[in-house]
Amino acid sequence: MPINNIKELQRQDTSLSPIINYLENDILPDLQKEARCVLLKSNDYALIDDILFHSRVAKSKRNKMMSHLQIVIPQALIPSVLKVVHDSPLGGHAGMNNTLDGAKEHFFFPRMGKIITDYVQTCHFCQVRKVTNFKTKQAIVAFPTPSEPFEVWQIDLCGPFPKSVNGNTYAFTAVDMFSKFIFAHPLRNNDALTVCEVIYRMFTQFGVCKTLVSDRGSEFVNQCTAGLCKLLEVTQEFTPAFAHHCLGACERQHRTLNERLTAHVLKDKLWETEINSVTFSMNSSVNSSIDFSPFEIVFGKRPKFPVFGAHFNLNDFHPNMQNYFSELTDRLKTVWEMVVKNAQYSGEKMEENANIKLNELKVSIGDYVYLQRTLTGQGRKFQPLYDGPFVVNSIPSPHLIKLRDPSGKRKLKSPVHINRVKLAHIRAPDPQNYLVQVPQQNPVSTSSDSNSESSEHEIPTEQDIQLQNDNPTPLRRTSRVVQKPIRYRDENFLSELSSCDGAKEKIKRILAKKPHGSSFLYLVQLIGEPAQNAKWKPLSELPPKAQELIIARPPPLV
Repeated sequence: MPINNIKELQRQDTSLSPIINYLENDILPDLQKEARCVLLKSNDYALIDDILFHSRVAKSKRNKMMSHLQIVIPQALIPSVLKVVHDSPLGGHAGMNNTLDGAKEHFFFPRMGKIITDYVQTCHFCQVRKVTNFKTKQAIVAFPTPSEPFEVWQIDLCGPFPKSVNGNTYAFTAVDMFSKFIFAHPLRNNDALTVCEVIYRMFTQFGVCKTLVSDRGSEFVNQCTAGLCKLLEVTQEFTPAFAHHCLGACERQHRTLNERLTAHVLKDKLWETEINSVTFSMNSSVNSSIDFSPFEIVFGKRPKFPVFGAHFNLNDFHPNMQNYFSELTDRLKTVWEMVVKNAQYSGEKMEENANIKLNELKVSIGDYVYLQRTLTGQGRKFQPLYDGPFVVNSIPSPHLIKLRDPSGKRKLKSPVHINRVKLAHIRAPDPQNYLVQVPQQNPVSTSSDSNSESSEHEIPTEQDIQLQNDNPTPLRRTSRVVQKPIRYRDENFLSELSSCDGAKEKIKRILAKKPHGSSFLYLVQLIGEPAQNAKWKPLSELPPKAQELIIARPPPLV
């Protein structure tokens, strides 16, 4: 920007013009308060070639090596300076400290730290790409334990694995939420029809359950699976997208399954032929959370390994079938009671350990948030990490929120987990012009001016309509009753003179004093009157408390 424009804008700025007027012409404002502010600030400013500069006090050795003069930026040029030091390629969308450090090297304007911090914090490109160290982590809750086996299943797909001889590349896995019993079956592909067929096979083997819990993959969210569950009266529940911990039972069993299969694959064995043996070993192993093996919870006894099939256990022979059933029922009842108790205890311990370090996010309806994305493709290094901003539309649960696009271009039907969002800092629209328009000297008739002004007030613009829609209810500012100091409420703090209506005048404060002969006159401001209406009065006309105040705190001499 040309130097002449900077000079002109500095003199047009209402906050800088008094300082410039004092430095050039040695003229102070009429108000005493403003005059004091100018006198205090004038030591930090200097006029060089009719341009106002600010002198900063360098404390660190690094700042002492830099220039101590900063050009003072008028209010109209602050947005342009912010774009240069932050948004431009040379600014590079740096952080708050680096942007503020770069701006302080050359520029100065009031409330510089606050303005730059808010500007960087509300930068859309910085919010969607930069990594935050304080990711949202809501307190987790343990899944409720069902009342008996095979009531609730968690289902998922594990893979893809190396293609087997039969062409299988995936493994369908299901985990019973009561006994932690795992069911696994190889699959050729992950299409909806193949997955629906293996779900039906699981129902024919273990019975129809009450609830199926799965993620939102296309192999589970389809008409085929929905029709099967509707026909068999099975409730289908889905976890939020990209929230793998909500399907924790399956994910943990996948880890164990992959670990045990790897040992056999490294011995040049096929995973397809070994998956049944590995599944049997997992079901016969004691689960640390319930202190029983899934096989024992389901069948009421420890499993027999095929290698020991030739040996007989005398405890397995029963004199009659009735005693066998009664003993099995008592054993299963005892086991199930202990399973429920142990599952509840392990769930509490899991919540306690997982919720040690939390970064909970409290949102309300109408808040703006950014949604975490999953980066894919070759250019994912330059893709934004977050999408949005979106508006919180509803909060179904403490962990799920429903979002909507404020622009209306996209529809988000499914709720998202709160761990995937972060608060968005939105810049409020500024109805004022950033740049001061220099008045043009074109002759315009008065009638046309009046018509244009009336039309502007009568016809709302599109921006005004948008602002009204965004803020349908007016903001309410809280109010409080401010009591004046006691010395202003004291009846003794009255002058001897009376006003025209007969009421006594109350002195608010004494602004200054000036010589008058052998004594002084005091500039007195009355309560209810502005400082411009202050009166000069001699000491004899002031009340006793005012005279004591003059002795205790003498006013400035002018």
